[in-house]
Amino acid sequence: MTPGLPDWTPVVLGRRDGGKLTDSQDSFRFWYRKVDPRQENFTLSAVFEVEDAGGVGFQTGYGIMAVDTVVNPLSRCRHRNHALLGRFRTVSGSNYGCGLRIVGGYSNRWALPQDGRRRLDPSRLFPTQDPEDRIGPGDRHRFTLTKTDAGLEASMETPGGVETLSFPGCDFLLKQDRRFIYVGFAIAGNVRLRITDIRFETAPGKLSHTPDSAIGHFVPDYPFDRTLLPDSLSPASGPLYEAIRRAGPGSEIILPDGVYPGPVVIPESCSGEPGRPVILRAEHPGKAVIDGSGMTAKLPAMTLRGRFWILDGLVFRNAPSSGLFLCGSDNVIRHCEASGNGDTGILICAFPGSEKKDWPAGNRVESCLSHDNCDRVRHNADGFGAKLSAGPGNVFVSCKAFHNIDDGFDLYTKNSLGPIGAVTLLDCEAAFNGWLSSEEKPDGKPDTGIGFKLGGERQRVRHVLEDCIAHDNARGGFDANSNPSCRLIRCKAWNNPIP
Repeated sequence: MTPGLPDWTPVVLGRRDGGKLTDSQDSFRFWYRKVDPRQENFTLSAVFEVEDAGGVGFQTGYGIMAVDTVVNPLSRCRHRNHALLGRFRTVSGSNYGCGLRIVGGYSNRWALPQDGRRRLDPSRLFPTQDPEDRIGPGDRHRFTLTKTDAGLEASMETPGGVETLSFPGCDFLLKQDRRFIYVGFAIAGNVRLRITDIRFETAPGKLSHTPDSAIGHFVPDYPFDRTLLPDSLSPASGPLYEAIRRAGPGSEIILPDGVYPGPVVIPESCSGEPGRPVILRAEHPGKAVIDGSGMTAKLPAMTLRGRFWILDGLVFRNAPSSGLFLCGSDNVIRHCEASGNGDTGILICAFPGSEKKDWPAGNRVESCLSHDNCDRVRHNADGFGAKLSAGPGNVFVSCKAFHNIDDGFDLYTKNSLGPIGAVTLLDCEAAFNGWLSSEEKPDGKPDTGIGFKLGGERQRVRHVLEDCIAHDNARGGFDANSNPSCRLIRCKAWNNPIP
């Protein structure tokens, strides 16, 4: 963070500054001045022009920002109340809209998440939006952010005129640093900008109150939009659908060799019982394929919501989302393979909208392979995952993850959701992650490719890894990722970059 810029001369920000704007935390470069909002109003206006967008990803954003605090020597100041006027990933996730992105709810003076709960409202967009908008070289916008006695006003020049947005009050920016707010230019996510024609003015003003209801709270569905699911309940897979519908405790379904079109859903109503699981197994392991290549909606090839199932010898491939989405509990997945999917190959995560008591727990994934999974922005598809909303008692045994575009095994936790349940990994291997098998190993310091990512956002979870190995990954072998509570026993790593 850079204070000052006394004459607001044109500046170039970027491009390997990194950082991110996400639904749960933010980190960004910030050039700023401080303002006393009890006595001052301000107007900051500038032209933003993109010079290099080669590193743009779904965490990219930039613009004029008003920030609650800038001081945190402990965790890079990632949990701040702020208002961003600029470009950022929209709620739908399909474009980079222009508008106001509001974050509130924090009160800890060191920008730690202990006090308060993050509230993200990214839905205030200017009326003129291109649903296919992407950040690219030559993009040019003039943004103006103004604090008035009534709150914040944002404007953007367009070919049709000036579009405006308003937000009531600004005292939500005085919950951490109670003396000043900080206003300036912010950039995140590997984009280079030229900022010119900068205008900054102050005038006498006063503080105004932000009603509690003014800031909405957005928590995205993951790994798919739950409203898409009803379309997946049609019997597209023919006899397989009928067999699942009729299955009960103690049933065994033997799947002949062949390709079965996804999405396939095993609902909660189709469950086994303790000691009497429902078994779905390939007649010949690796020859019964649940295939998502014909799917248009962003859904997994198979979604398992039921309990006490055993899936044995199946292949999950080419889905727009995960290969297998495991959101039920007490299931066993063995001798299965996931490849070519648009998100994590085999993912343990709660069904969108589930309460914490219903997070998937007690699942066992053993002797499975997951490889060559890659999402559209090449930043989020792992081999295996138990993350975000996974309950206790999930176990991976003798699983191998290789050539996935992001991590081999991902146990990411968000502070906005709270810690996941502890995961146990036994005799697992992660190798060659960060690039696909059809590609050359990336040069330099890539942003993806960790063998075992074991946490996130300073959440304490006592994961246990025993006899696991990580080698030849693009970014790292074992990474606690700010989780201070992992335990590794007889684990080995080699030929991974040193962070």
